[in-house]
Amino acid sequence: MSQPGARAEERNGKPAGGRLPGGEERARLVREMFDRIAGRYELLNTLMTAGLHRIWNRKVVRATGLQRNGWALDLACGTGSLTRDLAKKVGPGGYVLGIDFSSRMLAAAEARPQPNIEYRLGDATDLREIPTGSYDTATIAYGARNIPDLDALFSEMARVVAPGGTVVCLEISRPTGRVSSTFYGLWFDKIVPWLGARISGDAWAYSYLPQSVKEFVLPGELADIMRLNGLQDVTWQKLAGGVITLHRGRKRSGSGSN
Repeated sequence: MSQPGARAEERNGKPAGGRLPGGEERARLVREMFDRIAGRYELLNTLMTAGLHRIWNRKVVRATGLQRNGWALDLACGTGSLTRDLAKKVGPGGYVLGIDFSSRMLAAAEARPQPNIEYRLGDATDLREIPTGSYDTATIAYGARNIPDLDALFSEMARVVAPGGTVVCLEISRPTGRVSSTFYGLWFDKIVPWLGARISGDAWAYSYLPQSVKEFVLPGELADIMRLNGLQDVTWQKLAGGVITLHRGRKRSGSGSN
């Protein structure tokens, strides 16, 4: 439960208590946040990344190994930016399912329909309606740090892909180099909250972003979590000087449900 005064701090754009809450309270706050900013989400992504998110999306698509007529599952799909790129890759004979827990983000995604894309409201850690081994790849971009139970997330992602299929995670990270760390501190801790508050009208949402990155696991730890939940040949690479990381794993050949 929230502590007294927490809601006031949320309205003022400050995560309550210095650290983000966990469990159901975290899920509620994040879902409400994305509902509020859905209308400006893609504009702000473009501004905050100087359009580089489009390049990073293409790297995710390449990492999946998707072929024409393939099937892809995009979790925490938001307004569908990566979902649409996956759909282009698989072509009209393929199929992409985008899942998100924010109804307004999905409404924004559905405003740009494509015949080989379906969107559903759902929980990335509970995909019980999706048969085991039914997809060639499962992706998540900028969503893993919003999910407290990473074991549940990656075990479900591994379960729903076919043996030999891929799981790809794109996420914001904390760079370690001196120059990139200095840039990160200025951009994400100062400019992003200021810019986000003025364009979206939601100060909490864009102060949440750098805080959530600070509290997220390190790239090596994320790779270990993926390995422990049914994935092998797990690799990760730094993008944009380490501000972004791209993780990729492959489901063990011959694996069934996890």
